[in-house]
Amino acid sequence: VYIPIDSMVSVEDDRFSWLKKKPEQKGLHRIRASRLRGTLSLGILVPTEEGMSVGDEVSHLFGITVYEAPELLHAGEMERDPGFLPVYDIESLRKWGDEVLVPGEEVVLTEKIHGANGRFAFHRDRLWCGSRTTFKKEGTGSMWWEVAERYKLAERMAVVCPGIALYGEVYGQVQDLKYGQRGADLMIFDAYEIVQHRWLDDSELEVLIEMLNNSYAGPEISMCPVLYRGPWAWENVAHLAEGDSVVAAMNGEQHVREGFVLKPVKERYDLNLGRVILKLHGAGYLTRKGG
Repeated sequence: VYIPIDSMVSVEDDRFSWLKKKPEQKGLHRIRASRLRGTLSLGILVPTEEGMSVGDEVSHLFGITVYEAPELLHAGEMERDPGFLPVYDIESLRKWGDEVLVPGEEVVLTEKIHGANGRFAFHRDRLWCGSRTTFKKEGTGSMWWEVAERYKLAERMAVVCPGIALYGEVYGQVQDLKYGQRGADLMIFDAYEIVQHRWLDDSELEVLIEMLNNSYAGPEISMCPVLYRGPWAWENVAHLAEGDSVVAAMNGEQHVREGFVLKPVKERYDLNLGRVILKLHGAGYLTRKGG
């Protein structure tokens, strides 16, 4: 049974007790990438058990769950979820690429930024502002509202795109990769039409950001840098998950790139996956802490 990185397993289960760092360790252990004799390892293998067949989903039989990064919450910061914006989830290119992408299909790759997901929508006569899983009250000092106010998103979106949500990465003083930022900043990577329940095509997103920037003389809203736009093939894109961050270089810094996010230039859905959008983390990023 293949157990990929970012899976959580219990070291109190005899099948995973060998993962203990200390004999007294209890609870869950996160599977991480590592280099073994110079070769990148992206998970572990454990023996199958009686009754298992190739292709079976057996996570429930092993008690395997998926790691979710904890979100820092402050008292009184959260407000009710209005219920009209989807939570942003992206599956792995390694897992789904060969199954859902068509050779030669036109795709666009953008740099994946290491930060905190943000959602912003002017809808029902007000700006809604939130992280990946929660919404934030205005005036509570959250970094999501900080960037929303700096870029005047309420004023801009009320005029240009009421009913369209912007999705972006709040980055900088957020995670261990700082991108040369002294405080939180924002880069946009997606947009969603609330009433029609559809994601904007790549070209539509570019036009939308241009319109938002032309509507206001303040700081320019940026999009995540495009690393590639062209026909899909593994050999065309795999190397783009590695190397230095483009965003960090823009700020005069140098550190590893997290990876990239890939989607067709024309939005489409797959019956098994859902929306076709995939990510690939680089080996340099996955092993940056000495794995």
